[in-house]
Amino acid sequence: MRQAIAACAALTCAMAAQQPFAAQESSPPLLGRFLHITDMHLDRNYREHSAVVSQCHREKPKHRHGGERRSGHWGTQQSDCDSPYALANLTMSWLADAWAVEDHKPFDFVLWTGDTGRHDQDIEMPRQVNEITDMNQAAIDLFDTYLPGVPIVPNFGNNDIVLHNTMPGGPTDELRWFSRIWKKHIPEDQMQVFLRGGYFAKDLIPNKLGVISLNTLYFYDSNKAVEGCSRRSRWTSREEVDPGTLQLEWLVERLVDFRRRNMQVHLIGHVPPTSGNYFPRCYDVYTELVLRFQDTILAQHFGHMNFDTFFVQESSLANGGNKPSRDSVPILHKQIEQDLRYDFESLPGNARTEMEYYGVFFEAPSVVPMYRPSVRVWTYNTTLDYRAAAAESDTEDLAALLNYVGTDSCDEHDRSRECEWVGEDEEVDVLKRQGRRHRRPKRKHRRSHARLPRYSSSLSPSRSNTFLSLLGYSQWVLPLNEVNEAYDHVYETQGPAAASMLRPNYTLEYTTYDAPTLWHPYVDLSTQSSFPPPRHHELPSQHHVPVPKTILDGILQQNSLSSPFQCQKSVCKMAQPLKIFTTYGLPDMTLRSMLDLARRLVLDKKMWKTYVNRMYTSVD
Repeated sequence: MRQAIAACAALTCAMAAQQPFAAQESSPPLLGRFLHITDMHLDRNYREHSAVVSQCHREKPKHRHGGERRSGHWGTQQSDCDSPYALANLTMSWLADAWAVEDHKPFDFVLWTGDTGRHDQDIEMPRQVNEITDMNQAAIDLFDTYLPGVPIVPNFGNNDIVLHNTMPGGPTDELRWFSRIWKKHIPEDQMQVFLRGGYFAKDLIPNKLGVISLNTLYFYDSNKAVEGCSRRSRWTSREEVDPGTLQLEWLVERLVDFRRRNMQVHLIGHVPPTSGNYFPRCYDVYTELVLRFQDTILAQHFGHMNFDTFFVQESSLANGGNKPSRDSVPILHKQIEQDLRYDFESLPGNARTEMEYYGVFFEAPSVVPMYRPSVRVWTYNTTLDYRAAAAESDTEDLAALLNYVGTDSCDEHDRSRECEWVGEDEEVDVLKRQGRRHRRPKRKHRRSHARLPRYSSSLSPSRSNTFLSLLGYSQWVLPLNEVNEAYDHVYETQGPAAASMLRPNYTLEYTTYDAPTLWHPYVDLSTQSSFPPPRHHELPSQHHVPVPKTILDGILQQNSLSSPFQCQKSVCKMAQPLKIFTTYGLPDMTLRSMLDLARRLVLDKKMWKTYVNRMYTSVD
């Protein structure tokens, strides 16, 4: 796999061929592959061929406005309908079959970022409490059936609770339900914390890779049962502390612990940490906190918005706290792609970027067919030797961070230099009825915040391609309209038994890899010497597998190709129909690669148009 040569030189690691790291001697080597799946929104009341205007629940007269559109067998694309169980079953079946590996689990682990219950939007059929628990139990049963033995990291969303968006601090009945449903996926020593707040942490690769599952509802500004990560006073009892503040304090402790153990960690949640989603203080503190643990946090994964994109995070201290003004760009009521474009255009040039002040997080599209059902398969580096080196632990650092998160010793009326506010706040008016704003606002910070601990290293896996670094992902979509039409045709011509045997496949929408990496099995088999070698390996035996060759063979067949390369004499080029799969051509998903991609997107009009189309799963 791709090796960070600079990192190896610093660590005096040998460049000889290396074997994939094994989590435990008794277990098979890691595949270097994991799944992110989100927003299933299972609806047990979904009815095939029902009226779409009824949320796919009832028959309605076809002459009524909009009543002529009918629901499909596997779901209904671009509608207010949620997912039939058939869609979830098909998705899990495809993941198990298409990604099967002999004598191995298809994925090292699964990140599952919530919203498994249906939307409560049908006034004629209010959602019942047991629907939420039943659908979450059904989802767990599907994981157990199709992906047995694969570690699952669950998370709940704003539609997995009885009162939409609203969750007070625990213990609550809802947290007790989920503690039972997810019992085998939450470590026993984390159960008390989960019952208090719905969040937990655990190891994915013992003593190497961990995960923190956050309850983002405590940060979400639509949750009226919390106070937005308000500061605690020195006299506040634990019971009186805002649930969001308690979670941030817990997050500090967990990150310090993972760092002390020299581990990397994924952060997952449902609602992504944008200024348009979080309470202002939750947004400010969370963003500053994760950027200060850059050498420990490997990546952040979220759902909720149903878009396919990534966001750039920026410290309030970046570039001296000054962000370039964009007065020529209107800032009111902008669509999500305009917010992203503003953020990407606002990035400083490569040479002027202070990397320790930046980060990214990933927003994945949903299974529910708001656009097209979609899932994401990641790969990560497993071939470099793991070298443990305990990080220094400083109790004063922990105390300083906890003070920043929870109390902030600067009183509102304190006029000392240490408590002086630096910079300026950017006020962005948002009319809720016209949507949320998600670009990065400028934020003030206290002068004392500049001296808070900051843990960053250019050699960390989030910044250099080394052990556990993310290499890329492939994005998969179900062409729902096509497969529904095929089902109806078989049903009408061959009967229900034949239709029930249909198992349509998800199709590849795009990948983040370069072409030699994605199509490396065909490079290895070719006698041509003109192919550029994949950058992540020396020998074919060292490859990671972004996409199984059996799936790639199917893609070639669909495009009437026998090879991904078209050759004339000794010169070979990628076949034109396949270029769409490797548009971005990233060597890895480290921070510099992602910031470079952000800059390229706003400079290349064609690439930006493609990117925006993919935000909506390339739906027609």
